[in-house]
Amino acid sequence: MIEFGNPELTPEYTNAFSLNFLKTWPEHTVSIGTYYRPTTDVMQRIRYQGLYEGQNVMYMTNLNVARSQSAGAELIVKDKLWRILDLTTTLNAYYYHLDGFETVIENQRVTGEADENFAWDARLLASVILPYDISLQATGNYRSRSVITQGYRKANGSLDLGLRKSFLNKTFALSINWRDVFNSRHWENYTEGPTFWRHQRNFRDPRINVQLTWNFGNMKKKPTRRDDDQQGGTDDDQQGYGSGGGDFE
Repeated sequence: MIEFGNPELTPEYTNAFSLNFLKTWPEHTVSIGTYYRPTTDVMQRIRYQGLYEGQNVMYMTNLNVARSQSAGAELIVKDKLWRILDLTTTLNAYYYHLDGFETVIENQRVTGEADENFAWDARLLASVILPYDISLQATGNYRSRSVITQGYRKANGSLDLGLRKSFLNKTFALSINWRDVFNSRHWENYTEGPTFWRHQRNFRDPRINVQLTWNFGNMKKKPTRRDDDQQGGTDDDQQGYGSGGGDFE
């Protein structure tokens, strides 16, 4: 397999239209949103067969393949229960369509059929505040089967756990994080072309890390903002489906 870059890639452009409703109570928050996102020059990873020094090899690169459309709805529910438990539930359901394409790379004809599917993903984040400055966190993620160029990505789910203990008036904090508890975070893709079919499965062993943090001075951490891609995923063989939400930092 030979993988190479593409200096001629151009940016994707998305027109995003959304309508949202938010309702709050003292201990609960509900947010419902709908959206429509057409995208041009979608960047995807493509594969094709060719010859290299007389041998038949598989080539892989990135390409602006076609246009895509996604339309769906997202539900976010936040609950504070018994003053010690915070729950955040996110459910996103959408329709995704990716146009077909045909191009020529180094005299090789490369094609991808148009495809579409209805997909959904869910995320549950639970945080428990215990006495003695101890907190626990669990994050569950699930993403259904989704369309990619020349094939599809299989469904995937995972669970992360985290524990945090503060010492000396929160001067020190000890964090223990266990990612992918059930060893289920696998990236499994099926792709095919006129002359090949391919099944790729990547995974990592569950990881446990221990972190000791020393807070000193008068530094205040600024909150960071994260924008999630909800357009059916990108064709990254080793892209995870979450940020490892069980991590404490």
